[in-house]
Amino acid sequence: MSTTIRPVYESSAEALAATDSFYGSAAGFEYTPEQVRNWLTLYIPRLPKAGRVLDLCCGDGVWSAGIAELNPNLELHGIDISTGGIDKAQRNLPGHKSRFVVGDAEQQLPFPDGTFDLIFARGPGLFNQHSMDRPAAIAVIEKWHRALAPSGRMISIFYSSPELMGTYTNPLKVALPYNRAPRLTDAVDFTGGKFHHTIATFQLPFRKAANVKLGEYRFVRNNHILETRLNAEG
Repeated sequence: MSTTIRPVYESSAEALAATDSFYGSAAGFEYTPEQVRNWLTLYIPRLPKAGRVLDLCCGDGVWSAGIAELNPNLELHGIDISTGGIDKAQRNLPGHKSRFVVGDAEQQLPFPDGTFDLIFARGPGLFNQHSMDRPAAIAVIEKWHRALAPSGRMISIFYSSPELMGTYTNPLKVALPYNRAPRLTDAVDFTGGKFHHTIATFQLPFRKAANVKLGEYRFVRNNHILETRLNAEG
């Protein structure tokens, strides 16, 4: 039996094209609706009763679809750098289609400040790096929080295997093609793989962000789950 070796891409552009295909012609992560609902009840025990939700770096919208099942009264928005991911999200969420857009959330959010009652951020690329407490990365986190309404919350989720904390996953073992390429910008100094954060390294950039107020933190089923709010005085 031959084994196909998944490549480590030389550039983020090549990895992005592969990611579009991952979402477009393949099945993506193949999470079942039941899995998504169960995970969401762990990630967000208190969904807003109404209002606007941003699925940050939403991929194919699987989490938004789950949120819509749990509360159909919410107005869902999504942004992702992958055209293939957004195309699939728009197909899966026809009632919210126009509110799912292609964009680089690390560069710009095409929404006014104060828009969202909840920002759901499960594994944005920014979180994959060890050094996400650098000034440019912290500035991105601050920008994301400015999109929150005064009473809004951001829920940040990131998977870290305890036995690997403090190290990177081998890029060949990472499912998403976009996480198997170097990305070198002011905000992201990422060489591929995925850093497994400790509690301290995951929380540090949020603690340093001037306009972020930390709330509840939990580590559940190998997931960092951090709730934060906008600090209006920051």
